[in-house]
Amino acid sequence: MKTLKYIALASAVIAGIVACNQKEESVEDVSEITIEAVMAENPASKTIIQEGTTSVLWEAGDEIKVFYDGTGSRFTNQYTEPSGTAKFSGMLNVVFGSNEGFSDETPLWGLYPYRADATADNTSVTTTLPSEQTGRAESFAKGTMITLGKSADLKMGFYNVCGGVRFSLTQEGVKEVVFQGQNDEDIAGKVRIAFVDGVPAVQEVLEGQKTITLTAPNGGTFEIGKWYYIVALPGTLSNGFKMTFNTETQYATLKSSGSKTIKRGIFGSLADADEDLIFKDKGDQPDPNSIIQFEDPIAKYACVEKFDTNGDGEVSYAEAAATTSLSGLFTNWNTVTSFEEIRYFTSVTSTQSVFTGLTKLTHITIPDNITVLGSFEGCSALETVSLPADLALLPPLCFRDCTSLASVTLPTSIVEIPYSGFRNCSSLKSLEIPSSIQFISDDAFYGCVALSSIDLPFGLKKIGMYSFSGCKALASVVIPLSLTSIGSDAFNGCSSLTAIDLPTGISVGERAFSGCSSLLTVVLPEDMTSLPQGCFKGCTKLASIFWPTALTTISDKAFEGCRFEDNEYSLQLPSSVTSIGNLAFGTLRHLIIPSTSPVSIASDSFASGYTILYVPTNMVGPYQVRTNWSNYATRIRPISDYPFDGSIPVGGSVGEAIDLGLSVKWASWNVGASAPEEFGDHFAWGETEPHLWDYDWVSYKWCNGDGEKLTKYCPSNKADYWDGAGSPDGKIVLDLEDDAARANWGGSWRMPTKTEWEELKNNCTKSRTTLNGIEGEIITSKVPGYTDKWIFLPFAGYRLGSYYGGVNSFSEYWSSTLQTDYPNCSYSKYSGYSGWFQSRERSDGYSVRPVTE
Repeated sequence: MKTLKYIALASAVIAGIVACNQKEESVEDVSEITIEAVMAENPASKTIIQEGTTSVLWEAGDEIKVFYDGTGSRFTNQYTEPSGTAKFSGMLNVVFGSNEGFSDETPLWGLYPYRADATADNTSVTTTLPSEQTGRAESFAKGTMITLGKSADLKMGFYNVCGGVRFSLTQEGVKEVVFQGQNDEDIAGKVRIAFVDGVPAVQEVLEGQKTITLTAPNGGTFEIGKWYYIVALPGTLSNGFKMTFNTETQYATLKSSGSKTIKRGIFGSLADADEDLIFKDKGDQPDPNSIIQFEDPIAKYACVEKFDTNGDGEVSYAEAAATTSLSGLFTNWNTVTSFEEIRYFTSVTSTQSVFTGLTKLTHITIPDNITVLGSFEGCSALETVSLPADLALLPPLCFRDCTSLASVTLPTSIVEIPYSGFRNCSSLKSLEIPSSIQFISDDAFYGCVALSSIDLPFGLKKIGMYSFSGCKALASVVIPLSLTSIGSDAFNGCSSLTAIDLPTGISVGERAFSGCSSLLTVVLPEDMTSLPQGCFKGCTKLASIFWPTALTTISDKAFEGCRFEDNEYSLQLPSSVTSIGNLAFGTLRHLIIPSTSPVSIASDSFASGYTILYVPTNMVGPYQVRTNWSNYATRIRPISDYPFDGSIPVGGSVGEAIDLGLSVKWASWNVGASAPEEFGDHFAWGETEPHLWDYDWVSYKWCNGDGEKLTKYCPSNKADYWDGAGSPDGKIVLDLEDDAARANWGGSWRMPTKTEWEELKNNCTKSRTTLNGIEGEIITSKVPGYTDKWIFLPFAGYRLGSYYGGVNSFSEYWSSTLQTDYPNCSYSKYSGYSGWFQSRERSDGYSVRPVTE
């Protein structure tokens, strides 16, 4: 499709209008007047364009019509060369004197070009823009570029009235070009013009013309590479324009899409306008009895089977023209590759049940006689489609599963992209949406994985459910102010989308932007009161949110999986929020809640052993005892404690030592917790602080970025795992300085050895249960005299890379004992299933349950 570019052209002014002989007061006479024309407005518009520039000059022989009080006369340019100024002379009836002459009520008017039938009163001028124009290389058709001026004091400026389009060509032999709007707009003809706010404007079209024909100079052909200008009336072409290029024997048509506006003094540029066009023979209509030559023999066989009425094994033009239905044409011939011959079936108006499932069809041009389009669903080889410009409706599933479709121009007459219209068009990289589109229906572009850009027009009202779901290459979408609704899952999985700005007055469905893993910035509508369920779930790079002041509710899973890594793993809610749903912030580390009245939450709004919650200092107590907030009591901190450097303070308090009658006493809860059911923190083996996020070898303290390049804790016989200074250190039990229990609780607390975990296993029973709503297992002593003693191990899950899993299903607890055969692993106690011990990579994040002597 050609891109319409624009140039602005310079205007002209008439100045210094002088009467040769001044008459006595109230004496009327025919006076000779000389008019000097000079520049007045920039850009300018006169009658001819200076070669190699966009400067516009008066030329020798130019004629204007000058009016006074309804009477007009011909004035002629006295200069013999093109120039930026000109002198026009002519005779006009003028009344001169102290009380009469030119005035605001009776102005002097000037009109280019001179037309004998042009008229004027004291408020407007009537003239005609011809619909038949003769081209000139690099300039306007002579006598077409209407300019107008008026004056009350012998000084006058000429100003542009018209605009249009200029074009150049690449093919020889073009003799004429026909220009028209695609909605029957008047673009030439007889008009009435008046000045509005200092510039001329068309007030009324009196005798309109729908087309303008530009003929090549001297009855020849247009020169290749030269600019030619079509002058047209200003106005809007609501469905764009059409240009037809005619040679002696052939023609080609160029159509624009979307609304186009012709502006005063502006010419849209179409360089090489015919470059991509296919010229077709004009000729006479073929002999009805002659035979159609089919491009694809399979298409011929199908047509012969249905339409060969005379039994000659061929289809004639007459037989094609007599056909009124193509329904089911290719039912038995579904390997058709092309059917351009559809244009000869001139009585057919519908393609329903014609093309669906033709997996070999590669291209098709649908003629203008088709008013009801059928689906191309499953045409997996289809690459290009040309549709009628006036088509009113696309059918549901129109191009569904057309996985090779790369190009289609949508008619500017349609208002809706239908249900599943382009679903799974995996080769479609871009599509121009006409300005007429008001609705994009459900599933419209679902799975268009190559779609990288799309411009949503102003006037669009609704985007349906799953409409762009899975468009993983879509990097940018500008939401028009006219949009009122975005359906559920509309942009789910658009993993390249980086920013969203939602206008006021829009409703947003559940999970609308879920899985947009590259989304960085979100601007929410100022009047949004409730953030929908799962709206930004899985938007792992989300860093910036512009909150509406009206927001009161954050629904279930709204930000589940959002790390806010670029914001120090933190998020601050607006003080207007009064309700937070289930799993709303499943993996957020720091959440600042400024509300001075405890917000209503669900029992699992946050990860109880992970998210740290900051509230106003005087509200810590009220929050801790509020319904469901008590589940997070030890994680509630005053806002003043927020660590602005992004670090993670180890939470909780020192637990009670429980004597189970064993060699060591066991703590009543995990490091980082303050109650038996709390998860606490997760630690990599040999580290004393939890990670902000990633638990992997790159971030692990005791290696050089690789699990086989250890720098501490490696037996002497495993030198191939060693990357520290000197020989392997032979350490197989944690030093107390690297023990998370000792570092955080002090005293004699430490992590249990594998042997001590085995002692617990052999002398206790375990059973799965819940404690204060938290899943876990209770470990009860079997030692006589201690059978009433127990500890609870909550299923706190685990951390692996950036993943946090297993919550309320199982958990693992470190021992201080190295796995000597594989020193990049250590033993852990495995909860939740029948087994007790696992060998786990030291970089993983597991819970710590201390013991003491």
